Amino acid sequence: MDAKNLDLCRALESIPSGLIVIDAEGIIRYINQTAGRILTLPMDLADTRPIQEASPPIAGKMLESLRTGAHLHGEKVETGGLALIVNITPIRKNGEIWGAVGVFQEISGAETPSHELTAVKDLKIWLDAIIDSSFDGLWICDREGKVIRINKASEKIIGLPAERVIGKNMSELVAEGLIDKSVTLEVLKKKTSVTMMQELKGGKTVFVTGNPIFDEKGDIAFVVTNDRDFTVLDHLRRQLQETQALAKGYFSRLSELEMKGVDRSVVIFKSNAMQRIIKMALRVAGVDSTVLLLGESGVGKGMVAKLIHKNSERNQGPFIHVDCAGIPESLIESELFGYERGAFTGAKSEGKPGFFELANGGTLFLDEIGEIPLKSQSKLLHFLEDHEITRVGGIRAKQIDVRIIAATNKNIEEMVATKSFRDDLYYRLNVIPIYIPPLRERRDDILTLIIHFVEKFNRAWQKQKVLSPEAMETLIEYSFPGNIRELANLIERVVVISEADRIEMKDLPSTLTGGEKRSPNSPASEELPLNVALENYERVIIEEAMRKFGSQREVAKALRVDQATISRKMKKYSYAILHRQ
Repeated sequence: MDAKNLDLCRALESIPSGLIVIDAEGIIRYINQTAGRILTLPMDLADTRPIQEASPPIAGKMLESLRTGAHLHGEKVETGGLALIVNITPIRKNGEIWGAVGVFQEISGAETPSHELTAVKDLKIWLDAIIDSSFDGLWICDREGKVIRINKASEKIIGLPAERVIGKNMSELVAEGLIDKSVTLEVLKKKTSVTMMQELKGGKTVFVTGNPIFDEKGDIAFVVTNDRDFTVLDHLRRQLQETQALAKGYFSRLSELEMKGVDRSVVIFKSNAMQRIIKMALRVAGVDSTVLLLGESGVGKGMVAKLIHKNSERNQGPFIHVDCAGIPESLIESELFGYERGAFTGAKSEGKPGFFELANGGTLFLDEIGEIPLKSQSKLLHFLEDHEITRVGGIRAKQIDVRIIAATNKNIEEMVATKSFRDDLYYRLNVIPIYIPPLRERRDDILTLIIHFVEKFNRAWQKQKVLSPEAMETLIEYSFPGNIRELANLIERVVVISEADRIEMKDLPSTLTGGEKRSPNSPASEELPLNVALENYERVIIEEAMRKFGSQREVAKALRVDQATISRKMKKYSYAILHRQ
């Protein structure tokens, strides 16, 4: 670039107005820094992008000038929440329109003094509404202690209209006996916030806080005081205590409902393998040792965990089921161990107890323990060793009385070998391992479970469905890779969607009957509802991703969804990656 052109560019960059130049095709050829700032645009738009990408409203005016050859002056446009005045001039070369130049500047804000006056009036209306809608009483006094304003809540608290006190000094109100002492006078004397209890005329007690408002010189300009009737505070305190007591009762009730139906009589099994597992579970229920439940997804690890809790001495305490795979990695530590106030951006101001604290006195069931990230495993190990936890952002350890039951469908020993799971944590968890075999390895249970679920869903949906011998035989011979969860979902599906009371082979999915397997990309058949076809397609995608990536977190990253979504859908579709223990 020669010196002459360089000086021109510098001059254009220095002007306070935005400037955009386009060619006859509407492509941006030049944009100065002011235009980039006003429209929040990158400077590399020049020579590559159409004007529409910079600002559609400005683009419309400039393209109009290109088309008509007209000069446009004083055009008002709005873009990105800004009001702009635009002047557009076509550029001609040899009698033809070569392009157009647009010059614009902001007119946002108050365009005239009348607008400013309207804005001030509106602000006063809003401010008055906010002050009078406050539940707390509000007093505003000047630097001398004279009352300037009180709100409606204060009128109600003192039992007097505002006119009775406005214009008077707080020392006068003390002398009249309206109040026994003034927090405003204390603030003016100490030049800092002051909180005290005041006695009002008539014996009412008020909780009062005064705050100084300083001017630019550092002197007190106003004192703002908020007060609340202490009798109201006491009532709120009693309400809070009652609510906490109710919450504790509800929590116990929820824990009781969580355990409902897990007595030995409703744990459905017939095989010798499950008999041994149930006997083992009942034996370990009498002690507090950590239990590690192993087996594929859907084999019934959660039911065994509840059975152990139900038959333990902790059965009056809470049973908290935590799906570790369903908690995002960034939140798992705060969810498990809780956090203190201000521990991180977005944290509740009062802090939050974690699952360990909620399970205190009971059992904490950590499902999918293999999904806990390494950085959180050390805190879990510390608890198993010392029975103490420290909230995120906290410094004080808390003693927690919780029994841990963990479960996983992964091969933890392989994870230890690949350093994706701590070996010391594995040994702490693996005190009493209980392996629950998949349904295909205990086929004696399949018939019992089929009969149970047919009866269950007939009752639930007021049906009278029965399985034909051929359909029953097909179900018994099926391998059920999703185990009990898949069997339950399949039975519910055929009970609901089969038209006749007798469930035939045609009512079963084609994956069981050996029919033509539909490609997920092929169009749905006429008899297949759209929602079912979409679910089938979604299931195939998730299954293929699990085979490829092997963990829910990696699948969630690949499919660009959160991990909780993958966990929920895997449970819905009863899918499991097969891990032989």
